[in-house]
Amino acid sequence: MEDFEHELARMMRDTQANAPFEDQHRQRLQSGVRARRRARTVWMATGSALTIAGLGVGLEVLPSASAQGGPTVPHHQPTSTTAPVPIPTRTCTTVPVPIPTHTSTTVPVPIPTRTCTTAPAPLPTHTTTTK
Repeated sequence: MEDFEHELARMMRDTQANAPFEDQHRQRLQSGVRARRRARTVWMATGSALTIAGLGVGLEVLPSASAQGGPTVPHHQPTSTTAPVPIPTRTCTTVPVPIPTHTSTTVPVPIPTRTCTTAPAPLPTHTTTTK
């Protein structure tokens, strides 16, 4: 709350004042305080909405502006040709687990295990040429 509202609340609660506010004045002051709060809330919401809209427009314009200003002189980059990379072979086996002989449901059931082996793939050969 602002200083004005603090002072107004203090004056309205003060019972030792020589001339306390009458009901009509008190209602008028309270309606004024409510109107100020509503106006402040609208002002802050509008400012926040405009800020978010401005940031959104800025983020939309920024990437397109940097994309238009690309390099003007082409740079020579090395070119390379490679054979397709072979995919390593993988073999998996599942080890069966015997079924438990207990009839109780509180005994944990073993989970079958799976073992996998991966055969190493041959290294690709690279042919690099530079211009």
